[in-house]
This record gives sequence, structure tokens and C-alpha cells, in this order.
Amino acid sequence: MKPFYFVMLFILCQQTIAKGQQSEVSISFRTAVNMMFQNNPSIKAAEKNVELAKRQSQFINASWYPTITMTGTYVLMSENIGVTQEYAKLLEPIKDKYENTFLVPDVINYISNELGDLSFDVPILDNNFGSIDLEILYPVFTGVKRIYAHQLAKDNEMMSEYEKIAVGTTKYLELADVYFSLSLSDSILKILKETKEMTNNHYRQALKMEELGMFDKAERLIVKVALDESDRNLKSAENETDVLRKSLSIIVGKQTTDNSQRLETSTPLFINEKYPSLIWFKDMMRKNAFIYKQSELHVDISKNTLRISKSNYFPIISVFGKQTIASYQVPKNLMPNTIAGINLTWDIFDGLARERNIQQTKIESEIIAETQQNVKNDLEIAVDEWYAKLVQSTINAKDLQSSLELSEEVYKIRKKAFAEGLATSQQVLDALNLLNKTKLLLLTTYYEYDIALVHLCCLCGIPEYFESFVDNER
Repeated sequence: MKPFYFVMLFILCQQTIAKGQQSEVSISFRTAVNMMFQNNPSIKAAEKNVELAKRQSQFINASWYPTITMTGTYVLMSENIGVTQEYAKLLEPIKDKYENTFLVPDVINYISNELGDLSFDVPILDNNFGSIDLEILYPVFTGVKRIYAHQLAKDNEMMSEYEKIAVGTTKYLELADVYFSLSLSDSILKILKETKEMTNNHYRQALKMEELGMFDKAERLIVKVALDESDRNLKSAENETDVLRKSLSIIVGKQTTDNSQRLETSTPLFINEKYPSLIWFKDMMRKNAFIYKQSELHVDISKNTLRISKSNYFPIISVFGKQTIASYQVPKNLMPNTIAGINLTWDIFDGLARERNIQQTKIESEIIAETQQNVKNDLEIAVDEWYAKLVQSTINAKDLQSSLELSEEVYKIRKKAFAEGLATSQQVLDALNLLNKTKLLLLTTYYEYDIALVHLCCLCGIPEYFESFVDNER
């Protein structure tokens, strides 16, 4: 039995080790986008709203069809329904007719006196009866309300589609910001690690030169301070990178409770100078931007709402019919089996409620029209601003690339001079800081370019165009 226990112990140990390890999962930006649209709850909720709008549109369409209702009725009364008739009163029409005739009135009066209060009962309906009826109601004319209500339902359905696009675009921008921020942060971490290693090498070199009496203790301490600072910067950057990594996991729906997976970005920061002109982006904006189309749709919705309000002045004309399918103790001569007719409903006066509603709707329509123009202007300005950032990032990248080459050369010269005792530690560290600063600025410029481009594409309603840039850079 001992080998069995050894095997179980080995398995438990392996499981414990596995729990403490993180598996790295490298994902491209396109993969991250696909994961987000599949898993993000906000996007799923927006899709449900689209489905709800479609159902509401179908509900409005039901007003074009007749209403067919089947009703069953059973009545139980305390007594039968009938008419009590006195015999004497039956003779009154004859008496009135032959009033001027010889002896007839006298005879009738005699008979009436003899009959006295005698009467008889005429049954009409038993005390319990019932029926099953089929009723049909169809509005023939509703003051064109149904037409505009149908158009309004379609507009609302389209608006929900735009709302879904808006949610998707917002999450797309959020993903791009987090994804490329993580790419930037990973690149910065790499630079900081290299900086720490270079500073550490310089520190070891300073120790040797101090032992040889080439430098004093102060030179070594200067490097030690720089090394400690480099270590602090590295740890701070690692913490920020971990936060970004968790944010990316949440956005794409890949977070785990045990932190067993570590997401890594495989799409690097990039700059592509071959981007379209500002005129091209603005043309795409007018054709595809959901914000642009959304503002136009708001105007259409306000117009249809106003038309529906005005239709309340018209009457509503309906045709109806009823067919008795089955009856119990209901005389056919009392209640016909088939009934048909026309119904007209017209609100002549409603306390000026319609007028006030129309005035309010007109004001709202005017506000929406003004807002639409503001939306268009703001969109134009936003495209201009992001395009300017795109151009400026491209220019800055060229300048920083030249500065990077110079900074590398300065660092090499200072490092060589230090080894020959011709430069101080501070001069070497200054050259290293300048080199790292230039690298970080260049990386930041790349990030600014990517963010500007993705905002520009999303504003113009063409996020897939941004992904074409990403694919070309891989």
C-alpha cells in the first residue's frame, strides 16, 4: 500500500504547485475584440434591448388586424322575466275605434266591468339562460394614427440598433485604451528592467573603480541612489501593469477567480504614416457615423410624434359584428344570432388637451432640430481634433526617432569616458536618463497615435478600418 500513498502525495504536490503558477495567454487585439463582443454584459444587454424594440414594433403592427373575441355568458336570476297583462286593457283599442258606434262602447264597458282585475302572464325569458358569442371589432379609420405609429415603432427599432452600436463603440474604445495601455506598460517595464540592469552594471563598475582609488565614495553613492530609484520605479510600473492586465481580463470576460491565467498582449504599439486625409475621414463620418445617423433619426421620431398628436383631431371609425354560436333558453325572436354595425367615436372637446399636447410636441421637435445641428458641429470638431493629434503624433515620432539615435550615441560616449576616468557617475546617469526618457517619449507617441486613430475610426463609424491597420503591423 505504500506506493499508493506516494503516488497520491505526488499528485497533491503537483496540484499545489499548479495552483501557484500562472499560465500566460497571449491575445491579439482582434481576438480581444471578438472575446469582448461575445462576453461583455453591457453589449449583451444592448442586444436584448434591440430584441425588445422589435417585439414592441410587432405589437404596434397588431393594430392593423381585427380583434376577435369569444365570450361565454350564463345568467341566473331570482325569477323569470315576463309581462303581466290585464284582460280589460285589451279591449281599450276596440273601444277607442268604435267610440261613436251604436251600442259597441256600452258592450265593451260591460265586458270590462265583468272582467274586473283579471290578468294573464306573458313569459319572455327564463330565470336562467346563457350564450356563447363570437365578436369581431376592426378599426377602419384611426385618423392615420396607425400609419405614423408604425413608422414611429420602426424608428424606435432603428434607434435601439444605434444604441447597441453606441454601447459597442464605447466598449471598443475602452478596450483599445486598456489594451494599448497594457502594451505601453509592458514596453515601459522592459525599458525599466534594462535601466535597472544597466544601472546595476554601472554600480559594480563604480565599486571596482573605488577599490582602485580612481573615484571616491560619493561617486559610488550617487549610483546607489540611482539604483534604488530604478528599483522603486520598476515596482511601481509592475503594480500599474497588473491593474491594467486585470482590467483587460474583465473587459474581454476572461477573468478567473484563482488568477491562474495571465493575459499578454501580442499586438504591439505602431505608427503608420499612410493614413487617409481629413476629407476622407469626414466623408466616412457623414456616411457611417452612428451619432450622425442617430441625430437624424431623433428628428424623424419627433416629426412622427407630432403627426400622431395631430391625428387625435380625427374620429375613429370601426366596424363590428357578433355571431351567437350557441345559446341556452334564449328565444331567437328576442335575441338575434347575428349583429353587425358601424361605430364612430369623435372627441369634440377635451379641455384643450390636444392643443397643449401639440404645442409641447412642436417645442420638443424644435429643440431636437437644434440639438441635431449641435451634434453635427461637435462631431466635426471632434474629428478635426483627433486628426490633428494623429498628424502631430506622426511628426513627434520622427523627431523622437532622431533624438533616440543621438541619445544612444551620447550614452555610449559617456559610458566609455567613465571607464577611462574622464566622466563622472552623474554624467553617465544623466546620459542614461536622457536615453530612457527619449525611449519613453517615443513609446508614448506611438500610444497617442494608436488612440487617436482608433477614436477617429470609431467617430466615423469604421472601427474595422482601425483593425486593418493593426493587421498590417503584425
